[in-house]
Amino acid sequence: MRSKKPLLTLNKLGITVGENELLKDISFEVFPNEIVAIVGESGSGKSLTALSIAGLLPETKLNVTSNQLLFNNESLKELSESEWQKIRGNKIGMIFQEPQSSLNPSMKCGIQVMEMLNQHTQDSAENKKNKVLASFEQVYLDNPDRIFNAYPHELSGGQKQRVMIAMALICNPQLLIADEPTTALDVTVQKEIISLIIERQKANKMSVLFISHDLTLVSQLADRVLVMYQGEIVESGTVTEVFNTPKEAYTLGLLHARPDVKIRLKRLPTIADFINEVKQTDEVSEDVRKKRHEEIYSAPPLLQVKDLKKEHVLSVGLFKKNKYLKAVQGVSFDLFKGETLGLVGESGCGKSTLSRALIYLDPPTEGSILFQGKELSSMTSEQIRSIRKDIQFIFQDPYSALHPLKKIGQAIAEPLQVHQITLGSKETKIRVLELLEAVGLTASFYERYPHELSGGQRQRIVIARALATEPKLIICDEAVAALDISVQAQVLNLLNDLKEQFDLSYLFISHDLNVVKYMSDKIMVMQNGLLVEHGEADDLYINPKNTYTKKLIASIPKAQ
Repeated sequence: MRSKKPLLTLNKLGITVGENELLKDISFEVFPNEIVAIVGESGSGKSLTALSIAGLLPETKLNVTSNQLLFNNESLKELSESEWQKIRGNKIGMIFQEPQSSLNPSMKCGIQVMEMLNQHTQDSAENKKNKVLASFEQVYLDNPDRIFNAYPHELSGGQKQRVMIAMALICNPQLLIADEPTTALDVTVQKEIISLIIERQKANKMSVLFISHDLTLVSQLADRVLVMYQGEIVESGTVTEVFNTPKEAYTLGLLHARPDVKIRLKRLPTIADFINEVKQTDEVSEDVRKKRHEEIYSAPPLLQVKDLKKEHVLSVGLFKKNKYLKAVQGVSFDLFKGETLGLVGESGCGKSTLSRALIYLDPPTEGSILFQGKELSSMTSEQIRSIRKDIQFIFQDPYSALHPLKKIGQAIAEPLQVHQITLGSKETKIRVLELLEAVGLTASFYERYPHELSGGQRQRIVIARALATEPKLIICDEAVAALDISVQAQVLNLLNDLKEQFDLSYLFISHDLNVVKYMSDKIMVMQNGLLVEHGEADDLYINPKNTYTKKLIASIPKAQ
């Protein structure tokens, strides 16, 4: 039974910058031993709310107002920084979205976690180290001694996130704030992290404030849900109430923007569709899909890959054999004109290594690659460079893919210059403006810089740049992994529209089988450098044959 006294009380929190209202009258409570989720798109105010609770708002010209901010019935409104430091990490723990940027790259992981004990306890060094090792065991990190002495770059994404969780929990906080702790993680690792948070919450009887953009994901762990939109809480209730009887169109949009594995729609519904009451899109029938596949697969392959291998040298010895990592092990497949071929697998399975090898950015160790019937291994570097004009990339992080000091117009025009496609300055600008229009952006973006754009807008710019050379094949390497569910739906719809408009083929790489299934004609499943399963997308999802494929499907978040 819920305690009558809340652990955390937030009443009418407001934040403004100048005339811009970032948060408006945010009020809610978190009770002891309860999990409350805040859900909404980027920019809705979720993280700003969390930072306010933890006393981590940036020292800028923010005007912050609130009637109450109580923790354990004590006010947090006027605390000094030294008083906050006694609470953060001790009574309130935090897990951030990106462990790589939260962990110090120059310090061993164990020492970083021990710093939390140094700040909040007077224990001996030996006892502190033993507590850190025990915390690593509690979050299921294999070989805790190795993790203790490892630097962040020596760990996988899932391992780094577990280190962050161990750090957040080591002082047994009463409240854990988890801000997008599973975004961009593999579905299997995501499921493990969610299970771990639930387990530690029950074991420590702590409260959790879980922040995410994915309603389906939070349904697996939350007791109550708060839906935020444009700085306001627009809906709240139990998980059952919000999922079964949502009151707001925005909530409906969050629920349905993610691809549904049970049906195949021509277009994914977006939040704007629900807000504007746009009629939902039609389903794609099995007969239509079958007929399209007959047309695609009756023609010769656009790309043929035979027994491709890629090894990386791990160590070189004078008197010992060199050690190699077999990143890709004898992969073979065909990709056809007009096809979207999905490639799915966990981080480290070899997906990105394979994609780079295909265009000799990182040449394969062995094997054959034929593009439009021409063998790449027999080509000169100049000929391969010419091939890259026809095979373009869309990367996961559009912000790092765009030069921060180059205007958007320059960024889109860059491939034309690299591949020596001679157009006059006037013709180049016309071409760039046409590309901006093709990806749903106006001419006003031509003079803007990347930092002035949202994540979804930056991803559209990267797509426009990939289209500049009029390619035949685009490799989408985790192209929507870091996007909100709603923005992801918009970009997936855009990619399908552009495929028809420009007669494109895609190699669509992702760790999210949900998204891959929606986009793909066929799917390849990769594990440890090997293709373990390959088949028609719907059939592979309904009748998976490989154990690993079954594990990936079982890990897809499903509404509870």
